[in-house]
Amino acid sequence: MKLKHKVVAFTLYFILFLALGAMVDYYAYDILNPWVFIVLSFVAALWVTNVHAKSRQKSRVDELAEEIEEVL
Repeated sequence: MKLKHKVVAFTLYFILFLALGAMVDYYAYDILNPWVFIVLSFVAALWVTNVHAKSRQKSRVDELAEEIEEVL
């Protein structure tokens, strides 16, 4: 996996986890600090990107990453 592909995959996962965290935070009525969700999203995206890179299986994230790489 190239570095550019890993960065794009990480960005996709980070946006996904950030959106999920934002929905949880919205329905939690601001009980938790939003920074908790941002940090958890970042850590989760790092972990999932690492697992994804080691698995070497092509998924929908790879297809989206390739399309984004073509634009960049």
